Amino acid sequence: MASSGENDGPGRGEISPEDREAFKKRASDLGTRLEKVRAETRAKEGPTPDAKSRGTALGQAMKIAIELVVGIAVGGFIGKVLDDWLGTAPWLLIVFVVVGFAAGMTNTVRSARRMQADALRNKDGP
Repeated sequence: MASSGENDGPGRGEISPEDREAFKKRASDLGTRLEKVRAETRAKEGPTPDAKSRGTALGQAMKIAIELVVGIAVGGFIGKVLDDWLGTAPWLLIVFVVVGFAAGMTNTVRSARRMQADALRNKDGP
């Protein structure tokens, strides 16, 4: 669009460098104050219930996974020690890894049932 020269002064979408710097400073100050208020609000409210429930669920999932892995590891360790002592390698290792897996699964199912019962109890009320 060609300019006719009659409205070329300030106010047609251009601002002076001083005004631009003042605007940037006000926007920065506003952002700082807004973040301060948000931080104070978060500190007063504490963690959200959703964050608490996610943390609890993650903890329970880790507990179940660790129970399974520990059952297999303990079974493997016992099998290896007995194989070395009795000279039956690798048969007792295989047997005790399977037994460890079964024990880990039993603990996992037991924990899952307990968690489900607790969740149903909490859902219905105290």
